[in-house]
Amino acid sequence: MSSIMQVTSLKDVKPFKSGWKVHVKVLHTWKQYNAVHGDTLEIVLSDDNGKKIHASCKKTYMESKGRLLPVGAWRWIQNFSLSPANGCYRSTDHSYKMSFVQNRTITRSPLVNEDMFLSLVDFQSVLSGSLNPNFLIDVIGQVMELGDLETIQVVGKPKRKVEFTLRDINDSRVPCCLWGKFSEVLCEGCRKEEEGKPICLIRFAKIRRYRGELQITNAFEASQLLINPSIPLTESQEHTDGISTPSTKRKEAWNDPPADLTSHTKKLCSKAIKVEKMNDLEAEANKNT
Repeated sequence: MSSIMQVTSLKDVKPFKSGWKVHVKVLHTWKQYNAVHGDTLEIVLSDDNGKKIHASCKKTYMESKGRLLPVGAWRWIQNFSLSPANGCYRSTDHSYKMSFVQNRTITRSPLVNEDMFLSLVDFQSVLSGSLNPNFLIDVIGQVMELGDLETIQVVGKPKRKVEFTLRDINDSRVPCCLWGKFSEVLCEGCRKEEEGKPICLIRFAKIRRYRGELQITNAFEASQLLINPSIPLTESQEHTDGISTPSTKRKEAWNDPPADLTSHTKKLCSKAIKVEKMNDLEAEANKNT
């Protein structure tokens, strides 16, 4: 009987071998095209420590493996290759990028965990220019000064865009511009909001300089936009006065929220449903496969 492969934390995987096994949550998926690999499925994964990695699946495996990786699901992934992560607009700060190889294995996990594994940054860091623009960021704030939904010509093609301002809990404000479907979703969300100023979470957003001013915008399809998101809290925050899930029903909590709302991942959201130990989870999964 072959021994069960040990699960490794994402921070410890290295490219000297492909025989790794990780336990990860699917945070985001999107399709893109490039001249080298053609159509690919891009995936952002996180382990239960909040360490994230960008994975890529070529068209050959896109249909068979893509359906096994729905957003929000936990999976054991075994046998994959790693290569240096480089270039602009990287969705994680991991040194390596994961690619699926022919003998990769994806197994369902019974783990249920509501953590979004956010990596929120404060607006002052954005405005100061201290952040590396090669990395995508998560930001949350209240929509202010919403402009008109415009259609402009970009390289001869019509593109929809909207400009607005996000206000954080310290009343710092950062200019934003969303393009394509993201602009339409935001405008629709503002239209449905009673006061027209919903809470907006932009995940995997990019920082760019436009006309000498730093602003936040979407990184093509790699970004996510959530209007009035439900964000799980840590157990230690559950009974803290003034903390509330951002929503149209609890705007008073946004007007006077805790100072740590825009802090790093685990300070904001990591309420998990308690489950059995990892070894028990693995045994259950192996029994069902």
